[in-house]
Amino acid sequence: MKKIFLLPCLVCLVSSIGLAQGKTNVQWKCDKPSDQHSIPVGDKPGHAYAIEQINCTALKGDIAGNKMKSGTGTEFLSITGDNVTGHGEFVESMENGDKNVYKYEFSGTTKNGAFQTGTNKWSLIEGGGKMKGGKASGTCKATGNPDQSTSFDCMGTYTPAAT
Repeated sequence: MKKIFLLPCLVCLVSSIGLAQGKTNVQWKCDKPSDQHSIPVGDKPGHAYAIEQINCTALKGDIAGNKMKSGTGTEFLSITGDNVTGHGEFVESMENGDKNVYKYEFSGTTKNGAFQTGTNKWSLIEGGGKMKGGKASGTCKATGNPDQSTSFDCMGTYTPAAT
């Protein structure tokens, strides 16, 4: 009976060795949206829906040993006064040419139409290279800059695909 129990435990242990979880800490600087469209809802002042695209440069960070280089976020926003919520997808380019695609949900505040602070929750939906078939998720804190760019400080965990 002990041998029957030992075999599944050994298989689980050997399988988990290839699935080591790592941590990532990334800092991004994203330009003012390059393309932005807003439509007032019409139910009350200051309520609008918008879609925009932002281009970002990685200031530091890697995932599975690959350094981040740049990324483009395309997002849908719901704006009510000085509050904004939404979701989007972020296509990340790595220095070695790999690409990763993430989905995210966010919330934040604005002042006089300029972004102030916010947070988002993200997860990998399609990985490239070492992350193909892998998993990753985390959160970011965002701060608006005087030049209307945004700085992001992101933390998360990842598990590369089993090899």
